[in-house]
Amino acid sequence: MNTVFPRRLALHEALALLRVGDIHPGGVAATEFLLCELDKVAPRRVLEVGAGIGFTTERLLRRGWQVTAIEPNAVMRRVLEKRLAIRAYPDSFETFDDPEPYDAVIAESVFYRFNLEQAFARVHRLLRPDGRFALVDMVWTDAAQPDAAPAVAAETERVFGIPAASAAPLTWASWKRMLAAAAFAEVTSERVGAMKPPPPQPQRRRNLLLNGVRHPVALASYLSYRKATRSPKIPNDWLEGWMGVWRRI
Repeated sequence: MNTVFPRRLALHEALALLRVGDIHPGGVAATEFLLCELDKVAPRRVLEVGAGIGFTTERLLRRGWQVTAIEPNAVMRRVLEKRLAIRAYPDSFETFDDPEPYDAVIAESVFYRFNLEQAFARVHRLLRPDGRFALVDMVWTDAAQPDAAPAVAAETERVFGIPAASAAPLTWASWKRMLAAAAFAEVTSERVGAMKPPPPQPQRRRNLLLNGVRHPVALASYLSYRKATRSPKIPNDWLEGWMGVWRRI
């Protein structure tokens, strides 16, 4: 059944309807890195911030963990809820609260859009003592021109419907300092490199073809974005992906 959309689909929304996931820096390999670290502490209650269409949510549920998924984007949330038959929290992480603490919080390519000091403080409040905070995100490097960051964020949001990086030129060292200031101790972290489009995979191709028939508007949007991947141009050494796990002190 064809769906009528009231506005232009953003890139991540088109990919959601085409059932293409793991589009964060490092892809599924980064997710597995984070989940292997969480496996070491076997969390019971996990909060997932920005669950997207639920690929990581599904991996969490398969481990038998109790998962609360936050996904404010209506297009992505509908896909998640249909795929997994669960309800996701529909509002922003900034408004989320829960009186019962979580054992772990996980987020993939989400926190770069937040005020980090406020967001890290909220994660700290939501976690139990010694709980784990796992994330992967795109950050600026020392090579980037700081005054160019707001323009890059605004232009990529205009072109793709979502910014490629934060408007504040924060490096990974800055993130780590703010995490420490929010009373987190680093467990492990690793660079995953600059985000690149994932190589074509058989399952990805099948998803694009099968779901493209169901959602021709999404497929057309995706193809138009593919033509725009070289614009706007961002120097390769300006952005890099990092993943890591922190312990709440």
